[in-house]
Parts: sequence; C-alpha cells; structure tokens
Amino acid sequence: RQWTPIVADEATRILRALGVKVIRLPADFAGTYDVKEAVFIHFDGASPPCTSRASIGYPPGAANAAAAARWRALYSRYWPFGFMPDNFTDGLREYYAYKQVRANKGMMTIELGELTCPRQDAWLSPRLHSEGAMLAYFLAKRLGSAGVPLPHFLRPG
Repeated sequence: RQWTPIVADEATRILRALGVKVIRLPADFAGTYDVKEAVFIHFDGASPPCTSRASIGYPPGAANAAAAARWRALYSRYWPFGFMPDNFTDGLREYYAYKQVRANKGMMTIELGELTCPRQDAWLSPRLHSEGAMLAYFLAKRLGSAGVPLPHFLRPG
C-alpha cells in the first residue's frame, strides 16, 4: 500500500507535465468515470512467498486484452521474474472498480510484482519512480502523446 502511491504519483506527474488530463484516485473511489485508458496499480503478496509474479487483469473485451498484451510486452522486457497468466484470479477478472469506469481504449489492473518475495521486493524497491515513469511512457504512447522517454536504467542493453 505504501508503494502504489509512489508509482501512481510519478506516472501522474509526468503525464500532467505533458498536458494529459489524469484522474488520480485512491483504490476505494466513489462515482463513475468515462476515460480513454484506465489502469489500476497494485503489488501482490502470496503465501507461501515467491509463488506469484507480475500479473494483469481486465474485464472482457478486445480493447482491454490488447492493452494488457501491450503492457506485458513492455514490462516483460525489464521485469526479470515472469508473469502469471492473465486474469488468473477472481480479483483480477472481476476487480470491483471495473464497474465504475468505462474506458474506450483499454482498462486493466496491473500487479507489478510480489512483495512477499524477497528477490522481487529487492528488485522493485529502488525502481518505484522508474516504474511510474514506465507506466507514463506506456500510457502516453497509447494516448498518442510524445515526449515520455523510458527511464534510463530500464532501457534494454
């Protein structure tokens, strides 16, 4: 819960600096929203530890599946621990906020890794701002905005 706002705040800061309108809400928000893209950011936990990895969930729909595939393609270039199958839990498939948002380009929940796994936690901890910058890069590209580079130490090579 402490890391999610760091990632979300960094992505929001970068996107707003480009002039992108961002609605930044806590997990338990009220109301309904019509947006172009919706991303719900989470970190996972598992018992026993180290039995989960990054994951993506989304409601049915081609736009949501396409957004998830693009996120997986980007994140998997940097994330060294692999992914769980899409929508592998009820919580990912039926995330409560999906009923409060209509997103015409795509909507998904991203689990950025498992914090109960010491190796994943150690990899994520120094990269939280870069995770936010990567999310901003991803969303800016999807929205047709230029000017968001990938964070330097996340670039391949």
